[in-house]
Amino acid sequence: QPPNVLITGFSVFEKEIMVDAEIKNEQAVQLSYKENSLRIEFASLDFWTSGSIKYFYKLEGVDKDWIQADRNQAAIYNQLNNGNYVFKIKCINRDAVYSKEITTLKISINPPFWKTWWFYLLTVCGTILIIRQFIKWREKNIKAIEDEKLKVEQLNADQYKNKLELEQIINYFSSSLINKNSVDDVLWDVSKNLIARLGFEDCMIYLWNDDKTKMTQRAGHGLKGSAEDIVNSHFDVAAGQGLVGYVMQTKEPVLVPDTTKDNRYRVDDINRLSEITVPVIYDDELIGVIDSEHHQKNFFTAQHMQVLITIASMVSNKIKSIESENSLHQARIEMLGINEKLSEARLEALRSQMNPHFIFNSLNAIQECILTNQVDSAYHYLSQFSRLQRMVLNNSAKEFISLQNELEMLKLYLSLESLRFSQSFTYTIDTEKTEDTDELMVPSMLLQPYVENAIWHGLRNKTGDKILSINCAEINGRLVITIDDNGIGRASASAIKAQKLGAAAADSKGTIMSSERIHILSLKYQSDFSIEIKDKLNERNEATGTTIIITLPINIETQNL
Repeated sequence: QPPNVLITGFSVFEKEIMVDAEIKNEQAVQLSYKENSLRIEFASLDFWTSGSIKYFYKLEGVDKDWIQADRNQAAIYNQLNNGNYVFKIKCINRDAVYSKEITTLKISINPPFWKTWWFYLLTVCGTILIIRQFIKWREKNIKAIEDEKLKVEQLNADQYKNKLELEQIINYFSSSLINKNSVDDVLWDVSKNLIARLGFEDCMIYLWNDDKTKMTQRAGHGLKGSAEDIVNSHFDVAAGQGLVGYVMQTKEPVLVPDTTKDNRYRVDDINRLSEITVPVIYDDELIGVIDSEHHQKNFFTAQHMQVLITIASMVSNKIKSIESENSLHQARIEMLGINEKLSEARLEALRSQMNPHFIFNSLNAIQECILTNQVDSAYHYLSQFSRLQRMVLNNSAKEFISLQNELEMLKLYLSLESLRFSQSFTYTIDTEKTEDTDELMVPSMLLQPYVENAIWHGLRNKTGDKILSINCAEINGRLVITIDDNGIGRASASAIKAQKLGAAAADSKGTIMSSERIHILSLKYQSDFSIEIKDKLNERNEATGTTIIITLPINIETQNL
């Protein structure tokens, strides 16, 4: 019979623990819930060859049957649950004789505190206490809710009454202000009706003076004097003076139940014991102040404050409405003047393009072609001339035309001018940097006076190559038209014109009227129309031509008409 099996090693997470005493006294090895991975080593005296004894072990509570140990002679258990276990080990020799006794080791893995019976007991007791307190709180809360409902019902009744009175007062003021067409009428009506409807002793309304440095009494009613007195002797208030000055600074309403306890109060004619002051505001802009005083303490209430704030809002809207109507009326008058000037400018542009000298010289050039038997050229230029005049007449009634129509009219004009000057100058029109010339809108007949000026005063008196270029481009959301020539420059042209009596004024009239048109269009459409004229100079500071840059909003007709 083989000897009994001895437990030779006991480790938890590879940490050795001495268990000899527990085995000897048959006590359980006490482990925490975290120490739940075990390795138990065992052995028995073997007087025969190695491996002649076989070991069988079982952990009660985990293993149902005996397990034969491998050559390592160790049992490994991982992640054991908390509880009590008994480890048993026995062996058998080669003659199939078991050891006399089964060696046992008791193991106890203690649970975490939240899985202990006392924790469960505390949890149950705590839950019962919470439920008991909740029931008490709920009973108390239900009683408080019932009391609050009663108070709310009483308050709602009072509020309903106050709301009804407030609506009646506001409706009265609304209907009273409907037919008022001036600011003074509005202010005097409000100051008078406040005293009549709310039982105030007085009411003063202040508005800014012209430079907005002080508030001036514009209307008032009550004990402080008659309307005539207020009109004849205005009372001004600067920021910070009295409650009115305080409201001017803060733009917040103020109710003082006892003026003797408020150092902001300022005596006017006599000392009064309560005061209410409300700002008149529109879009966060202070317009004026409504102020009222009373000889009794605590006279003014929260309802008075609510009524005054509402009336102040109505007054501000009415004042702004009157100012807007006056501004609109003035704007209409100004717009009529602008439209009249614009019509005159367009008429002048038409006259400029229907210049008798231009028509006469063009017809002479066509006649010369006929006399020299250049019938095809004469027919071509006559067709161009008639087409140009028809386009000028058609476009003269329009404020805006497409850029394509404007350039087509300009090409016809340039072809006729080239005939007049025996094709002594060359011209180009570049629209590569514009997406759609048929969609871009420009003022009608705007470019021709500048082109005519470039030909007659810049290129006509120049020797050598004469070049005129017109470029159209969309830059940063704007249409930029550049008229460039390599003529003699403005200074030399002015000197030549000065030698011809009366010519200067006549020649510059077209460009002057075009500049005036640009200015009027800027006023009418509140947009940027601009013309810039630059002199080109070489390294020797000699004139090499002129550049005119016309900047226009894109599709101004679509945006504003």
